[in-house]
Amino acid sequence: MGAKAVIINKVIFSTISTSLIAISLLELPSTAIAEIPTVTHTTGKYQLKSPDWTKINWSSLDPLQEPGYINVSADIAAKLGYNPSRSWSAGQNIDSVIMLGDVDEAFTQSQFTLKLIASITSNQIDSLKLQDFGLMKWQTIGSLAQAIPKLNNINVSQIKPIQDLLQKSGISPNGTILQVLYDYPKVSNLPLGNLDLSNYPLSSIPQLTETRISKFLNWQQSFINQVPGLNKVPFDKMPQPINSGLDVVGIASVVLGKSERGDSRARENYFVSGKVTRSNQTVAVACGVGQECPYLELGDVAGQQGNLYGKRWASGSSQKVDGGFGILQRVNGGKEPTGRLVYGSGFKVVLTGVNESTGTANFGLFFRICVNFFGTGKSCTPYFIGPVPWVPVKENDLVILGKG
Repeated sequence: MGAKAVIINKVIFSTISTSLIAISLLELPSTAIAEIPTVTHTTGKYQLKSPDWTKINWSSLDPLQEPGYINVSADIAAKLGYNPSRSWSAGQNIDSVIMLGDVDEAFTQSQFTLKLIASITSNQIDSLKLQDFGLMKWQTIGSLAQAIPKLNNINVSQIKPIQDLLQKSGISPNGTILQVLYDYPKVSNLPLGNLDLSNYPLSSIPQLTETRISKFLNWQQSFINQVPGLNKVPFDKMPQPINSGLDVVGIASVVLGKSERGDSRARENYFVSGKVTRSNQTVAVACGVGQECPYLELGDVAGQQGNLYGKRWASGSSQKVDGGFGILQRVNGGKEPTGRLVYGSGFKVVLTGVNESTGTANFGLFFRICVNFFGTGKSCTPYFIGPVPWVPVKENDLVILGKG
């Protein structure tokens, strides 16, 4: 448990340069105690409450505590092929704020099919309609034919929504999808959203539920709660399961409040909290000299000789650090609360408040928005969407630090 943290090196790059409208900088409140399923481990005199990832999913996370928004310019949206702009309110569920593209690197949810999701969650998809699969409204006849190649050889009369869409456009062909697209090239761009998708079951499009999400046009802009059953998939059952974070664990020795200030003698090597780089590494950042710096002081199960002994996890409520990369780095003024990537890149764990009287450290999760520009790579905002209340820690308990 006293082992050194191991850094995961995944090179990500972005070279697009264009305009972006930044969101306002949000202040962090102290987080309430989150009702998160945990597993309690006891090691000698120490106790650790680790998240029970078999019972935690997107829908079970507590609501966001702060509102926010992001507006991207039309030229960025044009380059992406979709618009990642959005806004959210305090109290809103995170699965209605995070898009698939934001966290695909962390969980690769785009590799799911609706059928596989249903098998994991026992979600009954037979009764669902096309409108329940949110990304269907911007699919076109052409994009569906590309996503599900076998559709090309099926007669239009056997695919009711496509037949109705063509007839609504004044076309009544009697051939295969491939023939229709050849004879009427313009119909390739007809979106299914022109129909009332509540009238069609998922089964009305053959092999729809067996097709990977990543095959569909602009799957990245689908919110998590727009994919039937996805928000009920436990994080340990993702195509890329979440990291447990148990690689590095320290002792929560003492919490120190707002009277603490950054010290010229306590520089980066004193801290375990900091900024996140484009290669998903946590780089320690010291509190500014003289600036307010509440923190959780750590101990090490190996004693004073351990790597974590005396290290500090600073509060993100007081300290903001550089974050993001690429063009989206400009969002939130390029700042994010100090913290760590305890469980991987899906979200950042932030110390949001300390209570010296109860000896409690409160934590929150912060999320980011990511996009992939064709041919030029990935760009992400700082981790600024949050906080979502997380598992609190009491003095003399163990705290999960993860690989960072």
